[in-house]
This record gives sequence, C-alpha cells and structure tokens, in this order.
Amino acid sequence: MDIKRLMLAAFLLIVVLLGINFWPPSAPPEAVPDFAAYARVAEKKQAFFDFVRPSIQIENSLILAERQALLAIKASDAIEARYADFEVEQIRQLAEKYRVPNREALSDNEVLTNLLSRVDVVPEGLALAQAANESAWGTSRFARDYRNFFGLWCFTEGCGVKPRQASAESTHQVAAFDSVRAGVAYYLLTLNSHPAYAALRARRQDLRVAGQAVTGDALAAGLLRYSERGQDYVDEIKQMIRGNGLESRAD
Repeated sequence: MDIKRLMLAAFLLIVVLLGINFWPPSAPPEAVPDFAAYARVAEKKQAFFDFVRPSIQIENSLILAERQALLAIKASDAIEARYADFEVEQIRQLAEKYRVPNREALSDNEVLTNLLSRVDVVPEGLALAQAANESAWGTSRFARDYRNFFGLWCFTEGCGVKPRQASAESTHQVAAFDSVRAGVAYYLLTLNSHPAYAALRARRQDLRVAGQAVTGDALAAGLLRYSERGQDYVDEIKQMIRGNGLESRAD
C-alpha cells in the first residue's frame, strides 16, 4: 500500500473516532434552560440560538468529515483504478448508516455516488429555524423534558414518549434524547436518509454541482413532508430564516 493510501486509511480511522458519541452513558440527561423565563423576546431568541447552535455545528462538522473521506476515496480510486479493502468497508458502513436503498445490488461506485448526495451538511440557519419552530423556541414539553427540538418521531417500543393526544392504535412515539446533540444528530440523519426528503437532497446536490450556495432558503422547499401543513410550513420556515437573520451558506 502506498503512502497516500496509508494516509487515507489513517484519515478514515480519525473520521470513525470523531463520529463516536463520547457522551458518558452514565451521565444524567442534559438540562434545558427555561426559555419561557425570558421577558424580552430578542433575549430569548438569542439564548435559544446560543444553546442549540453548538450541537448543530459539531454534528455538521462530523458529517463534513465523512463527506471529505468519501471524496478522498473517490479521488484515490481515480488514481489507483480500484478501491482498497478498507475503502470498501468505509463505503459499506456509511451506506448502511445513511440507508442507501438496494445497496447490496449496487456496485461500490454506484453506492459512493449515492452517498455523496446524502452525506452532506444541512445549513445551520435551516436547522435553527426548524428547531425554533418545532419546539416553540425551546418551551415545548418535548424540548424541555426530552431534548427533542425537532418534533422527531420514533417507532420502536420505549424509544420515546407517546403524545397525550395520540389514539390507542397509534404506534409512533415522540423521540427522547439524553442530550440536545443526540437529537440534532438524529434530525440531520433523518434529512440525509429518509425518502421523504429526497427532493431536499437532490436540490442540495444540484447546487453543489453548479457551484452555487447551499442555503437554508434554497433547501426549505424540500421540507414539504416534514409537516402536515405542507407548503404553509415551508413558507413559515423560510420566513423564520429571513426574519431572524439566519441565512448562511453550507460550505
């Protein structure tokens, strides 16, 4: 194995280690500030953004590291004309994580191409606007008690808490997390893997190929299925991005 491949192998190992959640398993659930206690709206909003933003930045940085690893594998294959075993393993692990459909029937090149449309960052402004909208600026019960700032559902027994208004036949629960960062990671993975947000990912990929800015306003149109409100929800998220000065480029 040449020196470039050895360096790539070391880089991929670092990516794997960075992706490990070092939140101690015995640590108590993260406390959420009492955002309702703020008398001034501007101060409440700033406190909310300051609280949620670091988790978004950390998780986006981990996704970016995964993406850079995939791009390095792609560049290495262009030189060597084949993937090394450790590169194939990295591709397969990420394909499982990001739920690439029919991955067993695809070639490694096809899986890698699919992954590059999924393993990408979500604009910080979009994530902040959705967090504010879904959690009522951090004052909802699910944000306060379960660190769920994005209205995320789960479907396995014990994964969360059943909404009070849910019917007896309902099988979904509102996801519960021990930390805000864990909830952010789940949210980002949902946008990057769930079939409902294929349009968002396609739009982001198109912007990448065209060398244009990947912004929250541009990707918000891909959230039609995030809420039963559809286009009204999309319009509201866009307005929150603009009204709160949250627009930023996802580099």
